[in-house]
Amino acid sequence: MNNQQEQFQRTHTTNTNTLNEIVQKALGTNIEQVTRINKGQSNEVYFIDLKDGSFVLRIAKGFDYDIFAIERWAMQEVSRRGVPVAAIVTQGSVVDRNEVIYYQVQEKLTGEPMDSLLAQGKFGCARSERLTEQAGELLAAIHSVPTFGWGRITRPNHGTYESFEKRMLALQQDWEKLDKALAQFNSLGVPRFEEVWQGLRYLESFAVRQPVLLHYDLTPDHIFVDNDDRITGVIDWGAVQSGDPVRDLVRWNYWDNYECSIDWLASTYGQSLVHSKGFEERLKLARVIDALLLLDSSTYQIPDVAGARHAALTVRDNIK
Repeated sequence: MNNQQEQFQRTHTTNTNTLNEIVQKALGTNIEQVTRINKGQSNEVYFIDLKDGSFVLRIAKGFDYDIFAIERWAMQEVSRRGVPVAAIVTQGSVVDRNEVIYYQVQEKLTGEPMDSLLAQGKFGCARSERLTEQAGELLAAIHSVPTFGWGRITRPNHGTYESFEKRMLALQQDWEKLDKALAQFNSLGVPRFEEVWQGLRYLESFAVRQPVLLHYDLTPDHIFVDNDDRITGVIDWGAVQSGDPVRDLVRWNYWDNYECSIDWLASTYGQSLVHSKGFEERLKLARVIDALLLLDSSTYQIPDVAGARHAALTVRDNIK
């Protein structure tokens, strides 16, 4: 768990009484036991034990739209294409002290998160190959969902920005903040925003024009695997975006730490992306945009010096 995740968990914890009120409204029963489980920083996730079984309760605050309605839409779309997802029992919202709290109750998935299996050293090379190919197939299915616009999806099928040009313009409008954030690392060879912008304008010419659905947080802790090497579910659809499929690959960068690679490039779908037009430039474009967003949040929203430094160096290494 990184510094931002720890800070989120410290400052975003709903009290037990409110959780009980939510479960009473949603399911008409009381919580017998509750355990905080999430590692992320976008919403709260709990295991809740009830008289009739155990479920996953997810809580989202601070959103000006119903994030779980978007999740449900995305999960329905990918499920139709063969992607395993958790069954949604119910969802809705409550108001607590003038704050809207969105909630969603899901059934538990079978299996274990892939990151736990990786950390325990349970993957041999043969197992890694099987899971890599499965993960690639699921990624291809996710990317087969057509969308409109670019950026975060806040209503079904539609990204925040009407065009990629408007997505880029939003970055340019934040140039003063980003330039200040980059300047902290100039001694490490990190360029100022003007140079970064020129590099982005060049890479922009390689951008695809037909966006697709992106999970946008497809990491090992969001993929469940059972004892038969079957991926039983992909979770946490709260960050879904509309954009270039290579943006999902930017987040899938964990395999180098393990003896046997879990590498999306090794899958059939990964290879099809590698050989798609302008792949290397599109990958750099995605990395720089994501790094600038991380730099902004790590500098101004949830301060994290290590995260900001990593983001700045990513910009430096991809803008050459």
